Amino acid sequence: MKETYIFTYGTLKRGFSNSYFLDDAIFVSSAITCEKYQMYPCIGNGYPFLIKSEKNHQIKGEVFKTNSKIILNRLDDLEAYPDLYLKEFIKVELENKQIVKALVYFKNEETNLNAIDLSNPIFEWVDDFCY
Repeated sequence: MKETYIFTYGTLKRGFSNSYFLDDAIFVSSAITCEKYQMYPCIGNGYPFLIKSEKNHQIKGEVFKTNSKIILNRLDDLEAYPDLYLKEFIKVELENKQIVKALVYFKNEETNLNAIDLSNPIFEWVDDFCY
């Protein structure tokens, strides 16, 4: 399997509650999305949703790389793909200004819309329970 970059923006980031899902992946860099999106916490602030249809902010996160199909399958399970999240590749800018295409999970905007806290838009997930 070829190497895959993964852009994380919530609980998969280093030091956060689900970071262990990426224990066997290699941290590459902090990063920011090249395009603008919107992020909201779920009701209860347990994890964020990245919304593709809203173009308000570049989103800060981290990039990892892996060539493990096991890791990618585990991420699909964690993110309840394709019901809760959908995935695609987007361009992100690393700290060294390099642009890479990275896999990211966007909120599936056709399902579970009542799980989104639309009153609290954010552009960076800074704690496991962001407020």
